[in-house]
Amino acid sequence: MMWIATLQDGQPITLTCPTLTAQSLSCGDLFTGQPLKLGLHTDGKGKLNWFGNPGAFTQPAPCATAGGCDASVLGGMTQVPGPGFHRLDFSVFKDFKFSERYRLQFRTEIFNIFNHPNFNAPGFGGNGVVAISGATDFTNTNFGEIGSTRDAPYDARQIQFALKFYY
Repeated sequence: MMWIATLQDGQPITLTCPTLTAQSLSCGDLFTGQPLKLGLHTDGKGKLNWFGNPGAFTQPAPCATAGGCDASVLGGMTQVPGPGFHRLDFSVFKDFKFSERYRLQFRTEIFNIFNHPNFNAPGFGGNGVVAISGATDFTNTNFGEIGSTRDAPYDARQIQFALKFYY
């Protein structure tokens, strides 16, 4: 018997500011103090969404020049963790000996045994996937929407059986 577990934290999601801030300072999306409620949710449009509370984000004060703004006001987090990756693969082997020289091995291998989907972060684009426009802009109606999975498309549970004859 053998199993392989893959457990990874989510990749960081970089949030964007809808309006410009000071030139020398980063966007630094500020949090309003409300809980972010990160996790898989269904939004008001029935779409899969990573942010359960879009109201937890606010735009920093806009500035024309870096000298006119207080850096402490513009500081903050610009990244939050995205969805993680969890997968369990499992194998079972049984040997049947016929003699010292001959044996038959029966194998069962189950990939993604729990049939668990692993989603990309909102705003992910690449590898043949088109990103959902506005998924990282907290003022957009598409904020937080997830458009694809990290596994191969439709990577459902796979089970395979094999017989192996040793001589």
